[in-house]
Amino acid sequence: MPKIENGPKERNSLLESAYSSCMLKYKNETKCSKIALGAASNAGWTKGKDGKWHKKSEAELKKDELAKKGGINRNKNKGEK
Repeated sequence: MPKIENGPKERNSLLESAYSSCMLKYKNETKCSKIALGAASNAGWTKGKDGKWHKKSEAELKKDELAKKGGINRNKNKGEK
């Protein structure tokens, strides 16, 4: 299960919940790890230049959503994976 030692509790809780739910359905660790990490990313968790995890504001998430609808990736070239 994906988890970050000493990482934000909210992010780790989300990862654990998404992973556990997925495992009940698919029983595939690799697939469920990817799904959990995707859920955290969709919730706005991103690694900053300082190497720490931060959650985007609601305004930033809305901008990302609008850009995505327009075919634009706002996170491109920011070093995020």
